[in-house]
Amino acid sequence: MQSAKQALRKTLLTERRKVSLMERHAVDEGVFLHITALDLYQKAQTVFLYCSTAEEIDTSHLMENALQAGKRVCVPLCTGPGIMEARELKDLAQLSPGRFGILEPPADSAPISPEEIDLCIVPCLAADTAGRRLGYGGGYYDRFLARTPAPAAALCAGRRFLRTLPTEPHDQRCDIIVTERQVHIAKPE
Repeated sequence: MQSAKQALRKTLLTERRKVSLMERHAVDEGVFLHITALDLYQKAQTVFLYCSTAEEIDTSHLMENALQAGKRVCVPLCTGPGIMEARELKDLAQLSPGRFGILEPPADSAPISPEEIDLCIVPCLAADTAGRRLGYGGGYYDRFLARTPAPAAALCAGRRFLRTLPTEPHDQRCDIIVTERQVHIAKPE
């Protein structure tokens, strides 16, 4: 199974690098409109958001939206190999490149308990109708999602929302997949 995931991951990363800036912006805008319209997002008081890289679905506008709406925003801080914690973010200016060059909050930012989170918004290379997500292979989000009771929403480009994905027992499923075209409530098989 691991080799199937690695092969798919390699293909998807290659494909993603070829997506035009115009298409990326259209996907970002559509996903933003869908996620902010979700009742679950609107009612959430504490939202966990990933800090997007240049090729991922942009979360900076979503962070700004959540902060302006008075939500408590938390983002990942890598604290060790394979370990990530939720840390409070009060302003995007607090973010600076950390491990792997991904934006992170300061090490002294306030930790947020996984039990306090109302909604987790996570990245993926691909997702499927059962809520399975394919990440980058480090297991950071799988380990984090296993520790929180909050529903998880994966942000996924519509072209990478697939019928099925290979999974392993440790893979955590998402409850919702949000693309630029739709909001899909996952139905476990």
